[in-house]
Amino acid sequence: MGSRNMSPGLVRVNFDPPQTLMLISGIGPKLARVIVQLRQGSGNLDLDTLEVLIGRPLSERELDQLDFAENPMLAAASQSSGTEEHPSRSRAPEPMFESTP
Repeated sequence: MGSRNMSPGLVRVNFDPPQTLMLISGIGPKLARVIVQLRQGSGNLDLDTLEVLIGRPLSERELDQLDFAENPMLAAASQSSGTEEHPSRSRAPEPMFESTP
């Protein structure tokens, strides 16, 4: 019955809401919201990115409480938002070039 991803107290960096992210030392409400926004816009976070956001390296004790498993929904969302939003914009300049003498 012991799954690593379901361990009590384990913070899932790429899944958990801001309230849970605030359990990480150095993360308050504002930074927790920034982390969620960054995740949604850029995809999964890794240890290096989290340490840059917090402004310090994490201790072994803190690392033992974190799960950096990738969230497949974040990867799919960041890839689709990059390809689906901009095709119409890339077509817009074409008529401008044709009408230029």
